[in-house]
Amino acid sequence: MTKQLTTQNATITTAAVEVKTLTISGKQVTLAVFRQLEDKTILNPLDATLVGEPWGRVNYHPDKCADWPEHLHVVWQVGSELRRAHVVTPAEAAHKHLYAGLYAEALIADGLNPSHSRAKGPQSTRIQVVGGATDDGIGWARFNYQDVRFHGPVRNEFLRAYHGRQGRLSSEELWSRIRHVAGPDATAESIASRLPAFAYKESWQQLKDLPQLFIAV
Repeated sequence: MTKQLTTQNATITTAAVEVKTLTISGKQVTLAVFRQLEDKTILNPLDATLVGEPWGRVNYHPDKCADWPEHLHVVWQVGSELRRAHVVTPAEAAHKHLYAGLYAEALIADGLNPSHSRAKGPQSTRIQVVGGATDDGIGWARFNYQDVRFHGPVRNEFLRAYHGRQGRLSSEELWSRIRHVAGPDATAESIASRLPAFAYKESWQQLKDLPQLFIAV
């Protein structure tokens, strides 16, 4: 019977050639045991910091994700339990964040529409707004800010304004909805500054610098 991998029976050992292996009760962890670890993000969605202690990287793609953008598979600890996570390179991260959606909405309130190939903000960034303008629709915006790709929700009233649909709200009305969430003095620039771009890059580098852990095939 395959033993369950926990922080009590799992250890990291170093072979003579400095190859680090992940073991359970003295035996090298197998792919089957590694797959049993819960796949849970190690990044805090609010500020992109690490929410647990990373143990190391594993060069194995259990979810058939070898063709995905560059990413890392990490074994990490939360409390007394082990988890596994995959973290995507900053440029392709699509990190979901409330202020990513608010930033896109601010650009729409300032006049962004499908005819613009580039958005104006703290820096020129390509932005893609996806979604229609149905009565109960919600869309998404994707863009890179300070070399990190973000992903956030866009509300229906902003989709209507973006697509120039009938009944669209004025810029002042849109900004009123944004500032209800982001504060009375919010601007596109101040909203963008709340995106955790630096923290994401710092967390990525910290994980990339981890030792590689070898597991048995």
